[in-house]
Amino acid sequence: MSVLDIEKFSKILISALEHARNKIIKSREKIVSLRENRFGDTTYNIDYEAEKAIVEEFKKSGIGFTMISEESGTIDVNGGGLIAIVDPLDGSNNAVRGIPCYSVSICISKSLKFSDIIVSGVINVNTGDIIFCDGKNVYLNGQVKRPSSRTELPLTLATVIPRVYGVEDSRYSEKLFKILKHVRYPRFFGTAAIETAYVSTGNLDAFIELYPRLRVVDIASSLYMAKTSGAFFKLLNIENELDLAYDGRISCILAANNVLGNKILDVIS
Repeated sequence: MSVLDIEKFSKILISALEHARNKIIKSREKIVSLRENRFGDTTYNIDYEAEKAIVEEFKKSGIGFTMISEESGTIDVNGGGLIAIVDPLDGSNNAVRGIPCYSVSICISKSLKFSDIIVSGVINVNTGDIIFCDGKNVYLNGQVKRPSSRTELPLTLATVIPRVYGVEDSRYSEKLFKILKHVRYPRFFGTAAIETAYVSTGNLDAFIELYPRLRVVDIASSLYMAKTSGAFFKLLNIENELDLAYDGRISCILAANNVLGNKILDVIS
């Protein structure tokens, strides 16, 4: 992939993130439910308008894309082609309830292989901050960022997903309790796309989801950021390379570095 190609895809992706953000801000003044998405979750007008805005931006490029979106599933843009993994609005429940923490996530790949991702990005809808990755660096609003150097688990600022509702396996709650005993500063924002991206920018030291609950659209962009930035990441229920078309649920750990990541694994082992 040439430098010019990466620049071209970067512009498409960033423009799509910004366009989606603008549509969400306009649409959130009057939020209505429309239907269920392919996963059985409620699609609101803000989800629909964000997805529509992203499709429009990709169409403008004239390049063929096969878009895999949380809302509508597979969408062929300009006849299909390169893969685009899209979460038009991650944190819809926050948006609906007026909690200012939700995001949009997009990555572009040559194929359905995780290793073929070219660029990825996440935008914080409420602040407009863009976290972007071009395979060389991770940027926050155009400035190169790195994961933190934190290695001590008790001092870690980490997202720990605390949900146990509907979980029958007691081993999960036991592991969750172990983690919470070791992490002094747990967080949970309700938008995994940006929480996982924050590990690569140094805003968070770790992200921990022990139960298979996440989807590819939630974390594909930020996993690519972690790979690029040198952060630690491990999919707990998938051994092989991540298939970007995978429809199942995922549990994972991201950490600022291998030392911290392995300490987290030691706690739950």
